[in-house]
Amino acid sequence: MSVTSIPVDFVGYDIAIMGSGYAGLMAALRLARPAWQLRIALINARDQFIERVRLQESIIEATAPRIPSISTFVAGIAIDFICGRVTALDATRRRIEIATQIQQREISFDQAIYALGSTIDVHHVPGAAEHAYRLEPGDGSRSAAALRSLLRESAGKPIRVVTVGGAETSIEVAGEIKTAWPKAEVILVSRSRCGDFRGARVERAVRDALKRLKVELIDCTTVAEVRPKEIITDKGRSIGCDICVWSGGLHASTVAGEAARPIAPTGAPYRLSAFAALISGAHAADVIATRRAQGSLPPFSFSTLGQGIAIGRGGVGFFSYPDDRQRLFIVKGRLARYARNFFVWFIVMVLKLERRVPGLFLWPGRKRISWQEAKQATQKVHPA
Repeated sequence: MSVTSIPVDFVGYDIAIMGSGYAGLMAALRLARPAWQLRIALINARDQFIERVRLQESIIEATAPRIPSISTFVAGIAIDFICGRVTALDATRRRIEIATQIQQREISFDQAIYALGSTIDVHHVPGAAEHAYRLEPGDGSRSAAALRSLLRESAGKPIRVVTVGGAETSIEVAGEIKTAWPKAEVILVSRSRCGDFRGARVERAVRDALKRLKVELIDCTTVAEVRPKEIITDKGRSIGCDICVWSGGLHASTVAGEAARPIAPTGAPYRLSAFAALISGAHAADVIATRRAQGSLPPFSFSTLGQGIAIGRGGVGFFSYPDDRQRLFIVKGRLARYARNFFVWFIVMVLKLERRVPGLFLWPGRKRISWQEAKQATQKVHPA
């Protein structure tokens, strides 16, 4: 992106929110109550809201965004949307530097929310950045759109696709590709065991679904290098491929170092998910509002409801209330896919409802943890 330094008026805000994903957008909407009269800046590198939990669908065909334009979505409420990339954060001076398409600008803030999110980590394995595709938005040479174009060009040809990673993203990638292009040979390479993230029953259901699609599973294998037509494992094994799709971990933005994690109990394990992002953004907004009103609220806590993994035209779904452990029965097949798609749709509906009625969103388990429990856990990490 070409940026020219142009003198601009310095603007100050009560709240600056860096990032407009699930967490950042929720926080901005929740704080934009007319009665509060807060000056809110919402900063994001692109104007389109990205539903990351739907990116695997874009391997097959372009998905219509449910919130096409962030600037249009927040128009008419107390949010200034700034389409630009955060290049620097000075927490001491309370300044944020932003590179837009036409200028470098700086804003000040009284309080800030860091919600820049994570991207797929391709920088720690040689060749991954140059040769591997990943589920990233946009029209980059290694984006989901570029992968879709290449797969369409290869339709009907005996190609081999290797997807790296054994968690949800890689599983969904393998399932989508094998279902849409059944003649493709699809291999899933995992550092541990594919599907080993919610207990033995979930693992078995996920692996059975992949095997029915004839996806080959290679477990307990670490990829040490990605080359144009092969991957090399840490044991020196070569696995040939025409296409490599990388889902081997995430890294946070370099603007403010690593993203924070709670050190006190949260009621359920805190992990990357659209649901956890929504409640994180809502809680951050509530903390700011409560402190400005000199009030108090319970510490951050929540309960989970369930999880769904799309695998081709089917999937695997299960209840996980309240602590993210698989409970009761496991739903499989098309019903699991439909249930997952419903909850993905519902997450966006939560944002749209919050846009209309700020503060409407309430989540289960908001009072599961007391301040005494939170303080005791904090003192173990940081003794007085």
